[in-house]
Amino acid sequence: MTYLDQKLSISLEESAATLTSDWFAHKNNPLSPPRPAGNVVTPLVCGEEAFKKVYECIQAATKSIDLISWGFDPGLRLDRASTDSPSLGKLLRQKAESGVEVRVLIWNNRLAQLGENSVIGEGWSGAGGTSMGSGMTAGKPADTSALGEKRKKLLEKQQQEQARLEKLPANDEAGRRATRDRLIDIQQSLDALDSGYTKGRDSGGTVQAPNEQVETRDWYRWVHSREARNIEFRTRDFKLVGELTYDDQNGLRMHWGRLAILWRLLKDESHDVPFMQMLALSLFPSHHQKTLVVDYMDPQKAKGLVMGHNLQRNYWDTTAHAYDDAAGKRDLGFGPWQDLSLFVRGPVLFDLNHNFCNAWDKSSSWIRRVFKGTLNHERSSVKPLSLILDGGEPAQICRTQPEEGPEKTILEVYEKALGNVHQYAYIENQYFRYKPLAERLKKVAADYVAAGKQQDLHLFVVTNNPESGHFSSSTYEMLDTLGQGELMPLAHRDLLYDQRQLAYRQRELKARDESPTRDQELAKVQTQMHEQGIDPSRADELLAMDPNKHYNQAAARELEPEMLPPKGLKIIVATLVSCKDGGETATAKTREQRQTERDITEHLGPEQGMAQYKSIYVHSKLLLVDDLFFTLGSANINERSLNSDSELNIAMPSPQTTRTWRERLWGMHSGKTVKSNKPTLSENVADDYEIWDRVITDNWEKQKKKLPLVGAIVRFWDVVTPYAKAVD
Repeated sequence: MTYLDQKLSISLEESAATLTSDWFAHKNNPLSPPRPAGNVVTPLVCGEEAFKKVYECIQAATKSIDLISWGFDPGLRLDRASTDSPSLGKLLRQKAESGVEVRVLIWNNRLAQLGENSVIGEGWSGAGGTSMGSGMTAGKPADTSALGEKRKKLLEKQQQEQARLEKLPANDEAGRRATRDRLIDIQQSLDALDSGYTKGRDSGGTVQAPNEQVETRDWYRWVHSREARNIEFRTRDFKLVGELTYDDQNGLRMHWGRLAILWRLLKDESHDVPFMQMLALSLFPSHHQKTLVVDYMDPQKAKGLVMGHNLQRNYWDTTAHAYDDAAGKRDLGFGPWQDLSLFVRGPVLFDLNHNFCNAWDKSSSWIRRVFKGTLNHERSSVKPLSLILDGGEPAQICRTQPEEGPEKTILEVYEKALGNVHQYAYIENQYFRYKPLAERLKKVAADYVAAGKQQDLHLFVVTNNPESGHFSSSTYEMLDTLGQGELMPLAHRDLLYDQRQLAYRQRELKARDESPTRDQELAKVQTQMHEQGIDPSRADELLAMDPNKHYNQAAARELEPEMLPPKGLKIIVATLVSCKDGGETATAKTREQRQTERDITEHLGPEQGMAQYKSIYVHSKLLLVDDLFFTLGSANINERSLNSDSELNIAMPSPQTTRTWRERLWGMHSGKTVKSNKPTLSENVADDYEIWDRVITDNWEKQKKKLPLVGAIVRFWDVVTPYAKAVD
């Protein structure tokens, strides 16, 4: 295998040569070259596994702990097998007090915190406090009196609905279903009162543990005080203009800022991005990388993680994704949650350390760099070869780093991997919003068809519904490129209305007398129609249809969405759902209640349709190709992650690990055994595709009837997002 552009010479005596696909990034300013061998990795599925490994690595550290993350919560309990295991903040404090050097670097933008707090309990001052307070005074637990009053009213309403249900006739199916739906809504409102992080003046923890809020805020006061030893906690953000830095390893180096990101977008380096989206991407980029490296200076003990997980409570869940938080051992209101990380050892630790040192040195003052030196220089004695492990495989750390280069090697790896696909691609990602990658797959499939390839490419996608106009057009265009636009029926309807308006306008203008103004406007309308593929026959169809009628039928699941995948591609786009069967718990019943149940069974049959569903939030960032290659890390499939945020992935041509990911995740999501009995991978994948298609179709019918589901995969189906230009 060759990793660099080289000319290969083959002697005339050789009768054959073996060539392999190149999976690595060589362009777009890579920080890290491919590491040819010696990397050993372990997949970690969901927070229970990932956070336990984080806990074990930190607990075992003897020299150093280097942590980068987008989000951080000192109150997070990493290992929940034991009730007395310390929180993340306490664990880091213990290690620092034992002499281990601890460095933590977290993204923080004060304005962005108003939307989603990434640094729980740090406060506006950075010294521990609420999101609305200075943090200079002692913390106080949340006042829950207002919540108590809301809870009282909801409980009264719940009792009223329960009494109404008991009075309904046994044969009133519609009335009973409507009342049960209201009871479910009330219960969800009750759950929400005690769920998630607190906000505003009470922020810093959760409603269920108000005293923890004080402990969390006090942790920041400690870490920034003179009492703290061997630990530094820093936050970082993008500069507006950028800055010129110097260190003794890299010399003078420009770190670009927000205006440079905006300038690159304006120069059309990215594909068709609306101006408002450019502003959002450039004014509010985030440092989204998530890595941990411990004991780097001891190659025999050095280890690390490349994570999708943020170090916050909502990221903790088990692979069972229980409907009820208590049953899933989650903090209330923080799940279900699907996420993936990777435990790594080997030469890529050199590159993870290099990435950390660059970021850490940049956050150090120039005075400190001059008089104390840089972390990069301090660690320069460790070389990649000293980290090689027997039996390891090739790997590369790839990044999006607009401040340096800029580097866009994650995008390069995605484009290369999807260009190499021959049998299947599996994408499990928080977002599915980058149209050029859909066009890449579409072209690959078309080229195979043109070359006479008989087997279709199979694309499996597990993602989330956007459910927001801020992300509408980018998601819809990604799906529509792959012939799946009707999976967003409201956005599809809105687009049809806009297209029909163009057709009306064209006919109206054609009916007018010719004039320069009329001709100019007609040319503009016809250009827009051509860009959207509206020819005369399509215009006739648009004028004859009623888009709203189609949407109403689709929203009620009265018709199947029409999906037209490109030739040579078979596609499944799915989301994940946790299900509760809705059956009542076994409690003592009165004679009247038992008689009511008998009457219901006599009139309506056994009462069904009581299942409840809760979305499993997909936060994963994984691509698998052909049981040969995977990439995993912090990067989403959207404009932000691939062009303007700082991200970090690992890319590995590893048949063993790629197959491990596929078999475990496909079996977990579908609830079915992954096929392996056929002689070829393509035949097994084709069988798995049929299984997924049946499960999704069955679950589509079950959801209509509110019945328990098979597995967790359901059809991607967004009936609430209108069509609007994405701003993020």
